[in-house]
Amino acid sequence: MTSYRPKGALARAVYDKVHNDQFLDGYDMKLWYEMPKSLPKRYQNKFVDFKEPDNLTMDWLDKAKYKSSNLWIQVWHLVARLILSMVMTSTDVNGFLKRGSMFILSEQQFMDLLSAGGFRIDRYGDAFEMLDIGAGDGEVTSHLAQAVFRLGPDNMPLRVFTTEQSWTMRKRLQKRHFTVVDKITDVQQVDLIACLNVLDRCADPHQILNDIHATLSPRGRAVFALVLPYSHYVEMNTSHMPIKPLLPHWPQHSQRVPFEQEVTVFFEQLDKAGFNVEAWTKAPYLCEGDLRQSFYWLIDIVAVVSKK
Repeated sequence: MTSYRPKGALARAVYDKVHNDQFLDGYDMKLWYEMPKSLPKRYQNKFVDFKEPDNLTMDWLDKAKYKSSNLWIQVWHLVARLILSMVMTSTDVNGFLKRGSMFILSEQQFMDLLSAGGFRIDRYGDAFEMLDIGAGDGEVTSHLAQAVFRLGPDNMPLRVFTTEQSWTMRKRLQKRHFTVVDKITDVQQVDLIACLNVLDRCADPHQILNDIHATLSPRGRAVFALVLPYSHYVEMNTSHMPIKPLLPHWPQHSQRVPFEQEVTVFFEQLDKAGFNVEAWTKAPYLCEGDLRQSFYWLIDIVAVVSKK
C-alpha cells in the first residue's frame, strides 16, 4: 500500500515539510556535539564538549522554524531564486533576498571555546581588532564579536574587519558597521582571525592559511571551522575545484573515510601551516530552512589555534 501524497506541487511541498519537520522535532540534537572516536592524544585532550544546544542555539532554531513557516515568503523566495540565479551566484541571490543566515556556536559557546584555547585580552585603551574571512551576512561574525567583547575589559574598543566576495553580502556587512576589506593582508597584526567554513569553498585554501599566519599577531588566536565529511566546491570558477584541495580526495569507490581520520588530517594540515591546535569542538553548521524543512545542518569541526 502506497502512502498518500497530494497532487499539486505546492500541496506536496507543504505535505513534505510537515513530515520533515516532524523528523526534526524528534531528532537527538546531542549527536551534533558528540565526541568522535579516539583521536591522537595530542588532539583528544583539547576537545571541548558542549553536550547539547544551549538556550541561544534553541532561540536561533525557533526563529528559523518561524521564518520557514511563512508559506508565501518561501514561495516568493523560490520564484525569485529561479529568476535571479540566471544572472547572479547563489550567494549573491541569498544576500539580495536577505537569506542565507548561518549559525555555528552561540556567544557563550564561543567564549568557552576561546578561553579553552588560551585566548586572552590583556590590553587596555587600544582597540582590539578581529578579522572574519568570508563573513557572509555577518550573523556568525556578530556572535563571535559579542563573545570577544564580553571577554575583554569594560568598554573595550572593538574593531571588526571582514572579507567577502559576494557584493550583496558585502552590503549587508557594511550595514552592520563592519569594515569590509578586499583581502586578508589588507590588515596586519590582528588579534583574532576567524575562517569559518571557507577553506573548503575557496580556490586556494593553502594560500589562505599562509595569509592568516602572516596576518595574525604573535600572541593572537585564529578560529577555523571545516565541514566534514570534506567536500570542496568553489562557487567563483567554472570547474568549481580548488587549485589544491585542503584535504586529499579519497578514492571515490572506497569505503567512507572514518570521521576521526578526517579530523586528524585537518589538524595535521593546520600543523603544517604553522599552527598549534589549542582547543576544538564538534558542532552543527546550521542554515535557515525553506519550503522543504525548517532548517538544515552539516557537521563542523571548530578549532582555536595559535602560531608556532
